[in-house]
Amino acid sequence: MSKKLTVILLLSFLLLNSKVTRAESPPILAHNEAQAILTYKQSSHYFKHTSIAKLQIMMVKGDQFYLYTGRATCPHCRSFIPKLLQVTQHCKVPIYYLDSENTSLDLTLRHFRTHYGIMTVPNLSYFQSNHLIKSLDKPSQAQKEDIWHFLLQQKIR
Repeated sequence: MSKKLTVILLLSFLLLNSKVTRAESPPILAHNEAQAILTYKQSSHYFKHTSIAKLQIMMVKGDQFYLYTGRATCPHCRSFIPKLLQVTQHCKVPIYYLDSENTSLDLTLRHFRTHYGIMTVPNLSYFQSNHLIKSLDKPSQAQKEDIWHFLLQQKIR
């Protein structure tokens, strides 16, 4: 009787263990996610990385600029950044990049986003002096032509 119980328990353990192992996420997904994040970060280096402090100085000086706000862990941002990069390389418009990865922890970043109504990312906006003049509508769905039109419409002087 004890041998039967031991065999049944052993078989049950082996059966359950094999099902649990299969339920784990495949390492390929984690690798693909890591690769997408790395690609995003490499692409973001083509833009002018900035901080809230630098943006505030630019605003006080009355500068005009485009600001792209996004984060590497956002799938929509990872889809948007290659299109933005292609367009900006062709039309030679400088874009400042604000990494919004730590919005929940960075009170200054959170206040800036709230003040200017940047509730979601990706976000591409045109600023003049201390005002957000216009943002690209639905950037996560934007095509290269939409980005091109937006950048040319808001001509920086």
